[in-house]
Amino acid sequence: LAARCDLPRVAAALTAARPQSRWRMELATRADGLAILNDAYNANPDSMSAALHSLAGLRRPGGRLVAAVGDMLELGDTAAQAHREVGELAARLGVDEVLAIGAFGNHVIDGVAAGGGRGQYLQGKAELTRHLRASLGPRDVVLVKASRGLALETVADALVGTDDEGRAHP
Repeated sequence: LAARCDLPRVAAALTAARPQSRWRMELATRADGLAILNDAYNANPDSMSAALHSLAGLRRPGGRLVAAVGDMLELGDTAAQAHREVGELAARLGVDEVLAIGAFGNHVIDGVAAGGGRGQYLQGKAELTRHLRASLGPRDVVLVKASRGLALETVADALVGTDDEGRAHP
């Protein structure tokens, strides 16, 4: 608007906007209504906080908010506390279930418990995918987020029904 564009034109441009790369806040909705927020490109404390706040804003009537998170890598001595804080934030924001994998996943779950939330540590991507497939419903929204090294986009792709190139599974 400051650039003297009219509101309908601005709205149309924003509606047509697409991410420049995959796995950065990609929101996909399956035919059954399940929404998958794939932010698996990278993770650090700030981006994890932003993604959890975005998830909290996507709650739908009758649906649950689920965060499937993996490690934030390269945090050094602050890693355990940073992961605990992610869990605490998820609980504070009202995320219904937090599922965590990775070397620091138990710290996330400790934070969830400290915040009064519900969470579970799972052994890896295969167990995470199985759990999500068995438990998610059509009104739910799930966030999938971790550092690049965990390649958590494969979990999001399995839920959406595509491979890592975005092609539909046969």
